[in-house]
Amino acid sequence: MKSRLLFSVFLILAVLTGEGKSPAQPLNPLRVSSNGRFLIHSDGSPFFPLADTAWAIAWNLDRDQVANYLQHRKQQKFNMIALVAIPSYDDKLMANRNGDQPFEIENGKYNPLKPVVTAGNDPADADQYDYWDHLEYVIDTAASNGFFVVLLPSWGGHVAGSYGTGKDTSRIIIRQPQAYRYGHWIGNRFRKKKNVIWMLGGDRSAVYGEKNYCRVFDMLAEGIADGVNGVDQPDGKADFSTTLISYHPQKWAPNSSRWFHHADWLDFNSIQDTPRDQIASIHFDYELTPAKPTWLFEGGYEHRRNELYRDWQIRFQSYQTVFAGGFGVTYGNMNIYHMSGPWEKSMDDPGSLQMRHLLELMTSFSKEQFLSRVPDQSLIEGEQGTMQGAEGDRSDRIQATRGAKGDFAMIYFANGRPVKVRMARLAAPAMNAYWFNPRNGKWRAGGNESISRKSFAKKIPSGPGTSSRLFTPPGQAGDGNDWVLLLEHQS
Repeated sequence: MKSRLLFSVFLILAVLTGEGKSPAQPLNPLRVSSNGRFLIHSDGSPFFPLADTAWAIAWNLDRDQVANYLQHRKQQKFNMIALVAIPSYDDKLMANRNGDQPFEIENGKYNPLKPVVTAGNDPADADQYDYWDHLEYVIDTAASNGFFVVLLPSWGGHVAGSYGTGKDTSRIIIRQPQAYRYGHWIGNRFRKKKNVIWMLGGDRSAVYGEKNYCRVFDMLAEGIADGVNGVDQPDGKADFSTTLISYHPQKWAPNSSRWFHHADWLDFNSIQDTPRDQIASIHFDYELTPAKPTWLFEGGYEHRRNELYRDWQIRFQSYQTVFAGGFGVTYGNMNIYHMSGPWEKSMDDPGSLQMRHLLELMTSFSKEQFLSRVPDQSLIEGEQGTMQGAEGDRSDRIQATRGAKGDFAMIYFANGRPVKVRMARLAAPAMNAYWFNPRNGKWRAGGNESISRKSFAKKIPSGPGTSSRLFTPPGQAGDGNDWVLLLEHQS
């Protein structure tokens, strides 16, 4: 068994100030755009998050596996991963692949105020390389591959009790007295990691009837921000300008905005819902003031519900939520998120491979166009469609978004049924019209197909007084035949 130097959290805060232990390629940090709708880099350039759910990467993968996973996802154009800092899925005290525990164990439970740390960080020396060094390796390797990391300091079961009721359980280790201190420690431990975005919650509601955990999460957020800033003042006056923080809610329950939209620490909202609820949840957040970005942080996973969720379900929930006002999307795969079993093979599942086309589409516009995009269902004349099935696992929805000036519009056809578009709501005098195939990322117009839309177009009259126009996607209407219609201003 490895020897360990066990420090109290206060001593750790004094000696661990986030000093870099392994070099990482710097990333341009992220912030919220001035209109409160998107994430942008600190230099003002737009950023569209395409995240992958990798909850258990910190404890279930070794260094080589971490590197291989990130390199593979980089080739597939993912630019963000979501992970949990500490083992979280049952009552077992799970060590990582190296046999390391994150905290001292007291009375059969982790003590979050006593992280297990060692002097040094040499991965070849078992007495130096501790649990937190390995988590730092994940974060740094992500950065060197161009990834931002959405880091949950804990899964919700360690903070807010049981999943369905919020009932107090033996799994809770972070209560209000510990929340600030643990948040401060982990924020300070990774304070120099410019690719980290913090995510509280962890698949839990903040309120269950009389059970109210809001203050615990407030204190955790304050501790993280003070830790990142290297100060120690639990007075409710943390400087949240140095962090990006959101909240991961549970499914079939209120989302982050219900409790924290007006909290100083919440920079953007996150939803977790099934497809039948996702558009309504995004719309609810989008209409709130002050404006804060929102996105689908956890939706239906590929292979979920006995293979009911396949690549089509992954596509339509992603495109629909983005076009409804989301600033990005998170992909999930039932065989990947826990990082056990044959997870490597599933990295090439169809839905996984097709996500890059959404990123390519959304980043094909100018900075001005990217930041001016708004949802607009008034472009649709006639039935907008619905999601069918218990969770909304089938869709004939038509979802529209456009530039604020009407200089471009995108309309997602979930199953290829035709619909009329109000061309009068777009800029005059004409639009280039193209069909985008979400399955292969290719463009089509007038029977021609290309990897670029710049080589051809079909010109459509537009502007005030122009009649609505019927658009019929290629192929036969039906499940899986989804298309995006792009209308782009022709001067």
